[in-house]
Amino acid sequence: MARKTKSTLRCPSLLGGTSSEYLGKRPLPRLLSQRQFVLILGPRGVGKTAVARRVLGRQVLLLRGEALHNAATSAVRKGRWSVDVLETPSLLIDGPTMLHRRPGVTRLLQALIERRTKNGLRTVVCQGDGDDSVLLLADGMDEQSRVTLNLRYPEGRGRVRFAHNVCEQLGLDVRIARTVQPDDPWTYLKVIRALKKIAREKERECEEAAHGG
Repeated sequence: MARKTKSTLRCPSLLGGTSSEYLGKRPLPRLLSQRQFVLILGPRGVGKTAVARRVLGRQVLLLRGEALHNAATSAVRKGRWSVDVLETPSLLIDGPTMLHRRPGVTRLLQALIERRTKNGLRTVVCQGDGDDSVLLLADGMDEQSRVTLNLRYPEGRGRVRFAHNVCEQLGLDVRIARTVQPDDPWTYLKVIRALKKIAREKERECEEAAHGG
């Protein structure tokens, strides 16, 4: 067993930032690429699922909504999780909610994550919309095997950079990026919708001009 050095013991278990910092070609921080249990927090639409898929790689078993409910119900009925859930190298549990009201489900998920972690298998859990009960899953987990990533929306120039990238994708003049900044609460989706609306309007203007309208 490897000896724990001071640097290992001091290794933080909390990261933060915007989703763009964890997507793309830049390598992931060592904590996200090596630790078995990753808990991703953040508001709706901030990019939690996209980052989770980047962390886990291409082949991911996704448990979300009805699929998560069915898998948990089967585990209760049979007294064990299915082999697929237990042994898949990469498991994404996306958006479990109301765990503070469902202690049985919480213990079930904790046991699943703990077993997978001991077997060296990776599990990422994403926070449900407006529900922080997912934090209960981290209770009692070994800090040296888990990391929490708290995602936020960009601010200031980061918002303009995002709009700039969307403009390039839509073929719009990038100078529009500074003028299309929605009121708070600022979200990626608001910017995308606003710029797509501008793109449609410009396309319509071009068609009318072409037809002499």
